[in-house]
Parts: sequence; C-alpha cells; structure tokens
Amino acid sequence: MSENDRQRIDAEIATPTGISLDPFASAVRTTRMPMVITDPRLPDNPIVFCNDAFLRLTGYEREEILGRNCRFLQGSATREEDVRQVTEAIAARRAIEIDLLNYRKDGTTFWNALLISPVFDGDELIYFFASQLDVTDRKRIEEHRFLLNRELDHRVKNTLATVQSVVIQTLRDASVPQAVAEAVAGRIQALARSHDVLTAEAWASADLGDVMRGALESLRARHGNRIDMDGEPVRLKPRIATMLSLAVHELAENAQRYGSLSTPAGRIEVRWSVRDGRLRLEWREEGGPSVEPPEKRGYGTRVVERVLSAEFGGEASIDFRREGIVFRLDAPTDGLGDEATRWRAP
Repeated sequence: MSENDRQRIDAEIATPTGISLDPFASAVRTTRMPMVITDPRLPDNPIVFCNDAFLRLTGYEREEILGRNCRFLQGSATREEDVRQVTEAIAARRAIEIDLLNYRKDGTTFWNALLISPVFDGDELIYFFASQLDVTDRKRIEEHRFLLNRELDHRVKNTLATVQSVVIQTLRDASVPQAVAEAVAGRIQALARSHDVLTAEAWASADLGDVMRGALESLRARHGNRIDMDGEPVRLKPRIATMLSLAVHELAENAQRYGSLSTPAGRIEVRWSVRDGRLRLEWREEGGPSVEPPEKRGYGTRVVERVLSAEFGGEASIDFRREGIVFRLDAPTDGLGDEATRWRAP
C-alpha cells in the first residue's frame, strides 16, 4: 500500500459523517448494516470508525464510541466462552463469525451476529473490520423451539413409560413367558434411548457414535471395557438412527444371553468408518461360547439384517462364525445425514 493510499484511507476513517468521493467509503457510511473499524496498532485496539447504522443499533452517540474497545457492548449475560473465542481470533489475527449477546446504551440486550475480518497491508495488520446484524428475533424463535422440544421430550418419555407399563402388564395377564415380556420392554427402552439422542440434536439428525453409546449404555455400565467402540463422526436421519438403536439393542441382548458377554472373557469390538462415499460398520464378538447358526431367523435378526438394509439403502448381514458373531453394514453415505433444518439451544 502506497503512502498516498494509506493517507487517503486514514482520512476517510477520520471523517465521521458525510458523503465521500470514494464510492466504497460512501457505501460503508450509508449502508443499513452496522459497521465499525478498529485499529490494532493503537493501545487496546480501539474503534476508529462507526457508521450511522451502528449508532442506531446501539443507541450511543459517535463521540461515546470512538476510542473505545468493542467490549464496552458486553455485559453480565454475555457468554464468557463467546468472548473467549472473539479474543482468541483477534489475537490470532483471523476472521471470526459468531452470535454475541450485546447491550445497548439503555441497558437492553440484543443478539449480534458479528463478523470480524482482519485487514492487512502486506504482512502488517492495519485494521479490523466488523459488521453487525441484530438477530434477536431469530434467537427468540430458537429459544421457543428449544422450550417446545424439551416439553415434547418430557411428554414422549412419559408416553413411552406408560406404553411399556401397559404392555408388560398385559403380557403378564395373558400368561406370556417372562422372557417375551422382557424382550418387548427392552425394545421399547431402545426406542426411548434413541429418542434421547435425537432430542439433544433437535431431531435434525444424530451422530452415529452417540446412537451406539446410547443403545449400549446399560450394557457398558455392567461390562465396562469389554465393549470397545471407535469411529468417525457420521450424521444419521432420525428414522435411521432409531432403527440402528433398535438393531444394536438386539445384537447386545443376544451377546449378553448367548454370545461373547455370556462368558467372563468375551469381548465386543465395534468399528465404523467412511471411505469413498460409503459407511462401513462392523460388530465383532470374540471370546464367547461356540456359535451355531440358528435354524430360523427371529425378529432380532430380521431387524438387524432386513430393516437396516432397507433404512440405510445398503447391505447388512450377520455372519454366525463359530468363534463369534460378526455383523457388517455397508451403505452409501448419500442421504444419511440431516433431515431437517438444524438449530441450537440459545
């Protein structure tokens, strides 16, 4: 940057109001988007320019803003973690985009969609440019959705608990064997656990690892490190996540009753990865009793093989090896992810 250019820019920044001969400077001054410029070469990186839109957003006069660090807009309810991220980005001289709770002059709060970008002259950092956007209405909608979702979660849990109680009591009254009643109850609980995972993700999608951990939570509490899981993040649609939870429950119940976890030395290893646009998952049991292929396929096997194959749009199979069951899933990753617009708790 030439000295003339630097002087021209400094002169534009020093001019608080008015129309400039520079069309870009005029655009910054007259745009409806609040904007500020700070100078990191000065102590405490003060604001050296703010447009009229920023004054309208914050309620401050220009002379109350210039020369101050942007943190004067922060208050007691501003999240420390958000402030830390902004501080680190400025120290690292990199851009950052974040929603930050700010305070107006009159004490009212607003959610600020803040975008900070560094401006360099060669290797020298000369300014930070920051645009703001009031997204308070959007945040209120998100908060309302969050509260509704939490209430729905509470009601669905109560409904599932009621269904489980009614089903078990009905089966007992009908003199159904205890093992059948327990199997039905376990499947309802598997659905409830997948519901918990999806609720945490606003029912947009769920992480495959979270689904696996939720489905195996009670089993891992009893058997600890005999169940080893590892895999990369993979997003699953709600219906796919629910069916995977149910299938993993069936595998786990079989392992505990007849498979590797029915003996003290048995283990389960679960691995999944994504390569070349395909998800590959493997459940491998070792150290259990000798395995014999079943004479007929039961409900659990059908859920694991047929239902997962259909839901994932791939191939799911159980290999009844003598030394231990191996379940494999191979499916394309296209279409597995988010089913709805994601949102976060405010």
